[in-house]
Amino acid sequence: MNEKQKFGLIAVVVISAFVLGYLIGAGQNWYLLSRVNDLELQVEQLYEQAETTDYQKHIAEVELGIERAASEQLERDLIAGQDELMALKRELAFYQKIMAPELEAQGVVIDAFELYSLRQPEHYQFRLAVVQTDRQRGGVKGTLNVSLHGLLDGSRVVLDVFELAELPAADKEFSMRYFKVQTGSFRLPDNFEPESITVRVNVQGSGNTLLERTFLWSELQS
Repeated sequence: MNEKQKFGLIAVVVISAFVLGYLIGAGQNWYLLSRVNDLELQVEQLYEQAETTDYQKHIAEVELGIERAASEQLERDLIAGQDELMALKRELAFYQKIMAPELEAQGVVIDAFELYSLRQPEHYQFRLAVVQTDRQRGGVKGTLNVSLHGLLDGSRVVLDVFELAELPAADKEFSMRYFKVQTGSFRLPDNFEPESITVRVNVQGSGNTLLERTFLWSELQS
């Protein structure tokens, strides 16, 4: 092989190597550009997800704040309503004491006696509320008695509601500050015709210590 042929062969090898290197570099460059684009897209998606998460978190915090504020307002309204109710009851008790002194004893009044019919025939639930109207006084003690008046087989009888409700004897005693609520359920005896219920509250202390109120059965059921 002469010098000219050697030179031509070297030139071909050099050019081939250059072209091959160019192609390899171009391919690698294209891969890197593609990879960069993919990464930029992923970063953009992550930013969008982060913004969405922040927005949802903000909305949740706002909703939670609204619910908390509503709950606090409801609690304040409830407390205000209870205070107003107690104030009205004290005012009512004050006038009752003037008009009917027998309805108050030692700063205590029979606030309410309620009777509810249950699903089973002749079954009832009662609720008795006794309220201390004088908040300047300490706690008060006493006993409760609830009597059911009516006719049993045509004969007039008086039944103990606490016994009908199978309540323990200790439930008749109370030691309260501000109020006492007693509940129970009972069944009327067979062949019994109820007429009225009498509530008696004996308060420990001097002076007038007995409270008594009578409720007609027909009024309790109306």
